[in-house]
Amino acid sequence: MGAGRRAPGATGVSARAGWIAVAVAAAAVPLVTANTYYLYLAMTIGIFVVVAAGLNVLAGLTGQISLGHAGLYAIGAYTAALAATRLGLGFWTALPLAIAVTAVIGAAVALAALRLSGPYLAMVTIAFGIIVEGALVEWVALTGGPGGIFDIPKPAVGGAPLALGRYYWLVAAAAALALVLTRNLARSAWGRALVAVKSSELAAASLGLSAYRVRTAAFTVSAAFAGAGGALFAFLNGYLSPDSFTLQTSILFLLIVLFGGLGTLAGPLVGAAALVLLPEVVRQFVEYRLILYGSLLLLSVYFLPRGVVGALARPRAARPADSGTGVPSLTQDAGDSPPTAGQAGASSAVALALTGVTKAFGGVRAVAGVTLAVRGGTVHSLIGPNGAGKTTLVNLVSGFDVPDGGTIALFDEGIAGRGPAAIARRGVVRTFQTPQLFEELSVLDNVRVGAAGHRLGWLVAALAGFGGDSPATQARARAALDAVGLGDWAATSAADLPFGHRRRLEIARALAAGARVLLLDEPAAGLAPAEVEALDALLSRLRAGGLTVVLVEHHVELVMAISDRVTVLDEGRVIAEGPPAAVQRDPAVVAAYLGTSA
Repeated sequence: MGAGRRAPGATGVSARAGWIAVAVAAAAVPLVTANTYYLYLAMTIGIFVVVAAGLNVLAGLTGQISLGHAGLYAIGAYTAALAATRLGLGFWTALPLAIAVTAVIGAAVALAALRLSGPYLAMVTIAFGIIVEGALVEWVALTGGPGGIFDIPKPAVGGAPLALGRYYWLVAAAAALALVLTRNLARSAWGRALVAVKSSELAAASLGLSAYRVRTAAFTVSAAFAGAGGALFAFLNGYLSPDSFTLQTSILFLLIVLFGGLGTLAGPLVGAAALVLLPEVVRQFVEYRLILYGSLLLLSVYFLPRGVVGALARPRAARPADSGTGVPSLTQDAGDSPPTAGQAGASSAVALALTGVTKAFGGVRAVAGVTLAVRGGTVHSLIGPNGAGKTTLVNLVSGFDVPDGGTIALFDEGIAGRGPAAIARRGVVRTFQTPQLFEELSVLDNVRVGAAGHRLGWLVAALAGFGGDSPATQARARAALDAVGLGDWAATSAADLPFGHRRRLEIARALAAGARVLLLDEPAAGLAPAEVEALDALLSRLRAGGLTVVLVEHHVELVMAISDRVTVLDEGRVIAEGPPAAVQRDPAVVAAYLGTSA
């Protein structure tokens, strides 16, 4: 699905032609054959596409692996079957009911499980699937136990049951709708947020995004799709038993997504077609199906880490030609674009105040009673030897660590301990020593994540295709790129940026997020001299625009040239503070950090 990525024009035309060909071929299946078995196989592919499209949102966009989707699939199937057989509801009522029930249960599972990640989340989802499978067997009064549920009525239109061929078209339409909905989601602010959380949870939080909220939404959407697939399966089969909803089924769903291509639009279709038809080719080895699936999973991960669709994808367009210096122009690219900061305080007001802030790790005090005041519209630098507590202080201010004592206030509002996303939403935005970019997104879409922040809109609207950015958000993102001189790189993948440009992109993203106080953690590290000069010019422009900057930096020349005030830390304590020239002459600073030649 590739949130934010757009193929070149020729590729877009060929992709549309390919999808039209697939749609025509799919629609023609009942016209080509009336064989019940072949129609059943084709509908199984369609149902698996629906489930896999939802799982692709979770695993492909968000990077969360679920091995319990057979449980959600079962909940949708049994809800629809019970609604039809016991409540007398028709298909058109039972289907949305199954989707809603599965989505609610999926959200509940997500709220409990998504504070975990990686193998721990996979283990929880396995447990969920096993619990559901056990309930299907043991809760005989509701599910029929091992015997299952019989005589599920066929869908009807106007009181007349649908023929198998017509039900095929309904399933095919559902599969197409599932792919369209996931495409819409991937291209929305929600889709970019999902990819952002997958790429760098730290960076996402620093822009105001709650990874927990985003992942819960993804799991809920994925559950709803699984419920829809389960309901379609129930009405196709006319009979349900627990044997259809085992761990093997969960592995199959995950394998469909992995084999087809994680995060690709066509991946669920390619994977479902391949893995539904494969057992037909090797039918004589049906007892070894689980071994076959496991082997295929290992082989696909090793030889096709991007899946079939990812392996066949064309390379992205080349990045824009550079001027030769590797340093974007600040006079031409950004000359007419004001820095896109949030509301900054006047230079006479204290923007950020720390009083007696302390933090210890394992009994060792990294920050010991730090008190400082950063005035609005100034560049305030923190310097000191390695281990002095500079980055720890930035982590405390930005919410990535919680102080043991003291207070931190942003324009007189206490922010200590609020968490990074909440603090970012109040206007304290940071960059990192090692640039944290969303490398699966373009340069522009990285900044659009910052511009949107937590304001993602309605999830249902995003699925329906109405999840685009507002004109103001788009303008803010473009202005931020222009402000750092990366306007011509907007369509380039963030993964392809040179190192110096990566640091600029982090700053642009923070500006788009509406930073009132910008925390820069060693932005000059690894830059060439010309790039350091360009950074100096950029910081000067940001200060002139009223932005407050807290700069943690080892590049003494840059610090002395750009800073309004400098605070020097040593062993977690403030040993000096004042204008750059005065700090540079301070004997304690010379002894602790600058050296006798400073």
